[in-house]
Amino acid sequence: MLQPLSAREIAVSGLRAQRTRMNVIANNLANAQTTRMAGGGGAFRRQLALFRGGPLGVTAGTRPQGVRVEKIANDPSPLRAMFDPRHPDADKDGYVRYPNVDIAVEMTDLIAAQRGYESNLAVMAAGKRMNERALDIMEV
Repeated sequence: MLQPLSAREIAVSGLRAQRTRMNVIANNLANAQTTRMAGGGGAFRRQLALFRGGPLGVTAGTRPQGVRVEKIANDPSPLRAMFDPRHPDADKDGYVRYPNVDIAVEMTDLIAAQRGYESNLAVMAAGKRMNERALDIMEV
């Protein structure tokens, strides 16, 4: 039988997932102009944090539900090609392959991740206020 998670546990799982998402976005932004990866790889590929709802792990025989990052995946969309025959990473036709990172998309995703993070913080704060209110009622 599944044990229900407290609002705090659900919010913490959301905080962790959104923090990972923000870190992935920051990495995308940092590598938006990286035309050559270490080890001889080509241009950087945009990464995405893929979330999955479901069991977070086993705790005392229960399978609590929440959200977690299933994996960090590469975005399969095509790289940007720009003509620059003087660039050291230009191909034989003079084109340089740039990452498939769009700064506007990344900033929009970052705002969404920040709002998700803040929403989970608000859930935790509301839970704390309810607990404090319950203690105040018990004192009366």
